[in-house]
Amino acid sequence: MGSKSSPSSPSSGKGSSEPVKKTETTCPKDKCAPEDYEKTLSASSYARYYRKYKKNGDEYSAGALPALALRGKLYVPLKSGGKIKVELKLKAEKLSGVTDEDVTSAKTKLENGINTHWNGKFTLETKDPECPSKSFSIQYTVVWVTSGQDYTVKIHDTYPREGVTGTVMDVSKTTSDWVYAHEYGHCIGLPDEYSYVNADTETVKYIKPDGTLDAAISAPYNGKPKGDADATIMAAYDNLVTLPRHAWNIAIEVQELLTSKLGRKIECTIK
Repeated sequence: MGSKSSPSSPSSGKGSSEPVKKTETTCPKDKCAPEDYEKTLSASSYARYYRKYKKNGDEYSAGALPALALRGKLYVPLKSGGKIKVELKLKAEKLSGVTDEDVTSAKTKLENGINTHWNGKFTLETKDPECPSKSFSIQYTVVWVTSGQDYTVKIHDTYPREGVTGTVMDVSKTTSDWVYAHEYGHCIGLPDEYSYVNADTETVKYIKPDGTLDAAISAPYNGKPKGDADATIMAAYDNLVTLPRHAWNIAIEVQELLTSKLGRKIECTIK
């Protein structure tokens, strides 16, 4: 804050008084919600959001697993309020035997998959040592682009098994909304909660926003039956369950961003 004094006027004779000094005060920034923030996301998932272990308990190296990452843009409306937004830029690429109508259908199914299975599922709460807690719902969005994409969605006439490899999602004309939702989970950095090794049941541990490891998740070969009590969208075909751990990665990124911007430790939890 600063102040300025007005110039003194000369005395005009007996009985005159000293001029009143005026002070202009600049209000400090609101320390609790000074502004909205955004962050470009490109973090590799392994050892940041989860770890995976072999049947014998040995941990996998990052290079032995699919290269997953949370890519895109994170928007945190700390000042204006509203929803935390996770935005991915996607480019649709049609391959042989795929029409423009197929591309339009693929885009619609992918967006429907996200809206049905990811949006409206999570609430992020911030804990600030100097300010009241705040709550935000998380909104996952996609923007279709022709360049500068975070991921390319390659649409095949037919494809044996959909998947995400690096920054490419391979799908077919008949890929369902649910499969798009599962594969989108990989695009935001989430692992398969199952083993790729025939007959082996392995384990996955997610990393909590406080940096500790969550309890081990059983990860049988090729996934769980849809109706298993502990099955989720990342573990079983057509399962609709999402859990707080599936948004811990967003909490990790938000608390890192706010801690950096506000200059004090912010903690985030997911409900």
